[in-house]
Amino acid sequence: MFKDWDGNDLPNCPECGEKFENAFDAIDHLIEDDDEFDPVLILPGGYRLLIGSLLRGLYVNRHNPDFIKDITESTYATLFTAEFKPEVLGETVEDIIVETEMERFDVQLKNLFKNGE
Repeated sequence: MFKDWDGNDLPNCPECGEKFENAFDAIDHLIEDDDEFDPVLILPGGYRLLIGSLLRGLYVNRHNPDFIKDITESTYATLFTAEFKPEVLGETVEDIIVETEMERFDVQLKNLFKNGE
């Protein structure tokens, strides 16, 4: 459970009284419907690390050590590359995106065949 700075449980919504399980749910509830909160870290070369999405992904997958290992390692390597080898960052990011999408595709394909049996 998320605690505020004083160690207290996250307060309920001041308008409707809804209780939140975590900061992500609270923030999603408190922002306007058309707004999205996904802060970014601007890297050299203008690349944007979606830090909000990264943190949410880590939280959602907190019980999946392989996911945590892979995403933290990839992020760390991306930050290093942006700092010391910015000329190859685009290629590195593309490789990570392709690898991630292929993993998702493999899972979806397996589920399709599994459900089609």
